Amino acid sequence: MCSHKLGLEGIILTATRTLSALVVLSLLALVACNATPVDPTNPPDVPAVAPEVAQAMAMKLWRDDDRARHPKGSCSGCHGADFYDLARIGSTDKDIKRRAIIDGASVEEAAALAQAIGQLRAKAKLPAENARSFRPFQPGGAVLPGARPIERDIAFAESLKPLLPTLFGSRIATLEAAKQARDEMLDLAKGTNAAGANPKLLNLRSLPSGIRYPLWSADIVHGEDEATLDDWLADIALDAPDAKKAQWHALQDAYLANPTNDNFWRMYSGVDSLTATKPFERCAPDDRNPESACGAVDDFARHKLKSAMIGQHLMRTLDAAKTGPGENAFTKGALAFSYLDAATHLDGTLGFRRDVLLPGEDMWEIGDRARTMFPENQAPGSLRTSLQALGLPKFVQDSVSATTSVGVEQERLRVTWFWIGFTFDPSFARISGSNSTRVGEYMVGSLIDQNMHLHNAFAQNMRLLVKGYLPEANWTKNGRDVVPATPAFRLWYSYFVGYGREVIEWKEPRTDRIPQALKDAQQALWQRFTGNGFRMAMLLQLDALDTADAATRAKLVDSLDTVDAGGQRLEAWGAGPFKRFFDCYQQRLPGAYTGAERVSDYALMNTLNERLTLAARYDASAPVPATVCQ
Repeated sequence: MCSHKLGLEGIILTATRTLSALVVLSLLALVACNATPVDPTNPPDVPAVAPEVAQAMAMKLWRDDDRARHPKGSCSGCHGADFYDLARIGSTDKDIKRRAIIDGASVEEAAALAQAIGQLRAKAKLPAENARSFRPFQPGGAVLPGARPIERDIAFAESLKPLLPTLFGSRIATLEAAKQARDEMLDLAKGTNAAGANPKLLNLRSLPSGIRYPLWSADIVHGEDEATLDDWLADIALDAPDAKKAQWHALQDAYLANPTNDNFWRMYSGVDSLTATKPFERCAPDDRNPESACGAVDDFARHKLKSAMIGQHLMRTLDAAKTGPGENAFTKGALAFSYLDAATHLDGTLGFRRDVLLPGEDMWEIGDRARTMFPENQAPGSLRTSLQALGLPKFVQDSVSATTSVGVEQERLRVTWFWIGFTFDPSFARISGSNSTRVGEYMVGSLIDQNMHLHNAFAQNMRLLVKGYLPEANWTKNGRDVVPATPAFRLWYSYFVGYGREVIEWKEPRTDRIPQALKDAQQALWQRFTGNGFRMAMLLQLDALDTADAATRAKLVDSLDTVDAGGQRLEAWGAGPFKRFFDCYQQRLPGAYTGAERVSDYALMNTLNERLTLAARYDASAPVPATVCQ
């Protein structure tokens, strides 16, 4: 007798109490043993079963974490409570059966799973999608056009012009113009139209960009582009040990019976305390910090599962009732999920805590764990080698390209997931406890490496404004509570202008030079947007110093009095990143930057340095060094 037959008999007898004995016996006959190996790409057809039987069989398979049968662990340990995601993304029966059989399912179980997914798709009236091209939550439904990142970066800036007319317009010279530019940006953060330039009420999670979002489930069978870890699903399952299984399944059952936001958070909050990855091989990376790398492997899987759970619930709520473009009552607000700060009714829920970090951290940390768990290695094929050294099983190693380097995979993961994390928390303040994250250090580096300078400038200006003006981005702890603090604008561009990054440098291999016309187009947009961003920030900082109460003003001056007009600590990078930016502006685009503008910009920088008791003063009549842009 096959090992699955008794379990299946139990499912059928439980799920079909209303069926006749003859039907039950007929169903049991379908699962007779067959010792002949099955080709998962072309399994034999089996008759459909009753809908309730298919559902019961599918859910039994979905939760089966017997590693003797399913070496990868349970389906739910990577996807979430059920298979709504596979129904939503348009997975084909052929792919569903193939992957289920490869992962240890019988032909009958695989067929029942495909049938149950089809039933769910029909019941929920889900749209027809192609799982090989559908990228869930991609703002606007598609990445902006362009074969090269720089082309998509230019397209992004062009799409922003009507939404941010002040930043892309003439020189910002007054506080009134600075506040208008600020309000246009904050409208995009909040999905509002207070400044009058966002009539479609777009927010960051619905704003089209040049960042290509991942497929839900990458599959190497479908080509090299899918031979990657860059998808939503965990690569190793997180399952509950036997002692916690009933409690974990009860949370899942409660959610599936009534998939409200509250029931979702109760289930989500149980992940950390009720589930775990199961060790495979010894983790022994070739890395200077093996403890960090090995810990990141588990974190990577955990954050992917929790991101998939968030994604699956987001699919459900978006399909059920949309309340705006790409927005609903689940994410809600500029900082997604910040409503949890006041969710006192969830206190006492296993694992739930109202804390500084919000669930948007899961998306961000996928990118950051890709950074910390791999050593730097640009050698072709080094990704598989590194996965093996990290103790990940062969099925994970075989899921990625045999020729991909660690460096290429890291950048792919970092750019994608840092951007998604940014759209969930544009302040960067509540997605990580790392000081580097709070100033966007690694996101800045990744976008620069991709020549996506305008995405970078947009994100960093957004960070300053959201942190500087939205209460939910500013927090203090008061016992169990997270209490919003009074925001205070602080000009702190940090790594955006660190190490000379205030001047564009293009990354280009010798075999794939960027056409000069693209560089010129990007340079012109960059200088206009970033120059006005710097002016806006300086004017807003002067206003914050003028209008703050004495205590807040003292704190601002104390935090900025070792910072020059570029927002950088003098001892770290030297004085004048703004000055270098404007000097390079004059040198690279002399027709677009007049002498009068230069005089005004220098005066503004000097005024701010004077208010911050900094000694540096800049002379607009001094010649611009020939090497300023180098």
